[in-house]
Amino acid sequence: MKKDLNFFDVYQNTALSVIAIHSFILGYYKVATNKSGKNNFPPLNQIFFVLPIIYDNKTMNSIRNELYTTLTQNKEFTLGLQDRACKMSSQTFEALNLGFSKEIFKLDSDNYYLELNENFSKELTTKLKFSNSVISDIQIYSKRLGGIFAKLDEKKLQIELNILF
Repeated sequence: MKKDLNFFDVYQNTALSVIAIHSFILGYYKVATNKSGKNNFPPLNQIFFVLPIIYDNKTMNSIRNELYTTLTQNKEFTLGLQDRACKMSSQTFEALNLGFSKEIFKLDSDNYYLELNENFSKELTTKLKFSNSVISDIQIYSKRLGGIFAKLDEKKLQIELNILF
């Protein structure tokens, strides 16, 4: 019997949150490596906005490759985002804890950038192929979101998304 996951199952699964954050970092890295003056990995404070965006089905499905296009597609994208990030911080901490304990993530403790260990810099998404559309969507849209975050500086992100880091 094959059962499709619903979003309640996803919210409760820390491993899926690690996959979302991992995909976000990959997307960020892909764009940031081509930008001069930009660190290749996202600041730790930006990670707390990944799950609130990705775990909202309407918001996730509106993510395009540019922030302007995404925000025009979904006018409610930024509504309550700061509040949702605060409420979901425990889930983000659990995902970070699992990612660190399994040595998927590492922290640049001087600058507080969340990096990927070498073994997981590309292999996680190529080794794991999911037949479940919810999990595949989380990977795809998290990667896009990472690319969007990498294109903008922190001030611009804060203004456009109506958030504070």
